[in-house]
Amino acid sequence: MRPPFFGRKKMAAPIRSHVEHRQETVTECGKQTARDLTDTRIHQGKKMSGQDVPSRLCREAYQHLLNDEHFLASAFYMAAFSCNAPIALQRVKSLDDGQYHSVVTTLENWCLGESEIPKIKCDGMAIVSLNPGIAAVFLSMLYPNNFAATLFKMGTFIKSGRYEDVVMRCNSLLNTYPHHSLELLLTRGLAWILSQTHSRNGVVDYVQVFAKYNEKARQYICTKQRDHLPQIINAFQRYISSYENNNAEDNMKVLLHDCYSFLAALSPDDLQICKTQAAYLFEECKFEECIAVYSRAIEALSLETKLKEEKISWLLVDRAAAYYSLGCRTKEMVQDLAEAFRISPSHARRRFMEIFSSPDIARVMERSKTCIEMDFGDFREAIRARPELRSDAGTELLLPIIQALEFLIQCSTESRREMNVRLADCKLLSGDFRTCLDICNQLINSEKKTYQNTLYVLQGFCHFHSNEHQQALKDFQKIIEDDSPHPSSCVRALCGRGLIRMISGSCFLTSLDYVTACKLKLDETLLTIKTYVPWNQRGLLYKVLQEEGEKMLHRTFSSTNEQGLTNKNKTVEQDDNSSQECDVSGVHQLASLLMMLDPTDDVCRILCTDALYQMDCIEEAHKMLSLALNSSSQRSPVLARLALLQFKKGFIYDGNQVMH
Repeated sequence: MRPPFFGRKKMAAPIRSHVEHRQETVTECGKQTARDLTDTRIHQGKKMSGQDVPSRLCREAYQHLLNDEHFLASAFYMAAFSCNAPIALQRVKSLDDGQYHSVVTTLENWCLGESEIPKIKCDGMAIVSLNPGIAAVFLSMLYPNNFAATLFKMGTFIKSGRYEDVVMRCNSLLNTYPHHSLELLLTRGLAWILSQTHSRNGVVDYVQVFAKYNEKARQYICTKQRDHLPQIINAFQRYISSYENNNAEDNMKVLLHDCYSFLAALSPDDLQICKTQAAYLFEECKFEECIAVYSRAIEALSLETKLKEEKISWLLVDRAAAYYSLGCRTKEMVQDLAEAFRISPSHARRRFMEIFSSPDIARVMERSKTCIEMDFGDFREAIRARPELRSDAGTELLLPIIQALEFLIQCSTESRREMNVRLADCKLLSGDFRTCLDICNQLINSEKKTYQNTLYVLQGFCHFHSNEHQQALKDFQKIIEDDSPHPSSCVRALCGRGLIRMISGSCFLTSLDYVTACKLKLDETLLTIKTYVPWNQRGLLYKVLQEEGEKMLHRTFSSTNEQGLTNKNKTVEQDDNSSQECDVSGVHQLASLLMMLDPTDDVCRILCTDALYQMDCIEEAHKMLSLALNSSSQRSPVLARLALLQFKKGFIYDGNQVMH
């Protein structure tokens, strides 16, 4: 038994009239093919009658069928059919079920345009008259009411403008072939749209199919109806425009949403479609979906060889508005605005002013500043946690901060000077010394005199990086000599001056500057060394501070012993003890700084415990030595100091045990 769809039927009933015209055309093509083949055989010295041509073609077809060459076999049968339909039909119907099935399936593929008809030759002559139209007629006569042939015929009706016939035919076939509703509804929808009188019905058909089949429907439209895509898209756009400005009901809103989804699937790279869909989603407060649409449009636009600066900057600002409306995506909002202003400041600013109200702009500014503070805090934490002293890793975190600051400078008039100072700082930290110096010079020479300490620090380090050490020293000195310097700026100025003193050979003065800086703000001193001091100077600075700290502690210890022997004046003794405590405290601060810079250095840990010992902080020193004993490679110095601590606390036995 053959499957019902491909069942063989007797041809007792007359062929319908719309096939007869096609058959006449096929017969004419067949006669020409037969004449050409006959002429070729005569030219070769062999006489072949017109009746022999279809038989020969059928024999060729059968040989290909035996070799499982179904496409070639079907092509030869179709060529025979174009010469003599009854002979070809009789030969195909005499095939067994499997062979018959393969011929019908191949003809269906050709009718549906799913494969190409191969070029064939008979007796050395190419047969060029084969086409899907002949395949459709052949298939109709083999299998009346075959769906693939019927669908092809409706395609010819659409080409000839017989839209009403197509609609009527699809209506009747939907009941007969419910499992082919995709093809029938899309064909009917196309006929409705092309008729221009019932295009709304066509839109509904397309939306109905797309909602059910989605990707399968999209592929069918983009392949089978590719030539009509502009008309389909225009019909949808007209449909949308007739409803989007009205207060549509809920079911209508669903339909509009489906229309936008359909257009986006049909033409994902169409910028105008993306913009209108995103605008609709924004109005409906569907911000996440809106962001996804904008992202798709931005990605498609960025792939173009000629980047449209105006278009992409507008899209970025629009997406930023969606992020802003969500309320919880401030970081992404700032990134989009910063990128938009980087690509095209003029276009981005115009669009920004168009879609954001004055209160919204104020909120955007505040959120952006908060985001910058958080990002800069992340940068400082990354620097603080950086294990390698000479590394500059983490500066990449400054790029989004710089872009956000540049955006704020262009949009915020009230805090423009503050943002410029922050920008100069980030430029210096990222290694752009020339830009930093230009900004500093401009701000220092302006009428306003705020942030002067910060500007002189930044200018001083720029001069230092440019090897203009004397000019840098003048900048740092202005801050240190200020009656009320900004604490953080003062710390950086002391670090900068100490660095210049180190280079000039005044290592003791260098240590004094860093001791003073540590006493003011230890953490700020650490960050200054890790960021503002050039990476190739940090190692030398570390060793200088370590050696000078040891010398200072040794001098203090020697001075204490001498005073214990010679000093009899109690007042002088009290003053000297106070001075010694200050010196030892400075050494402890310096050692703490060095331990933060390199936690693995045993020398600095021992220096810190020695300072604690001289400050009579016995318990703290003991804890530090106990920890050092477990991790230190220099066990002997640690054990000796532990023994001294035990002796100082009066535990003679414990001290002796440690010594042994």
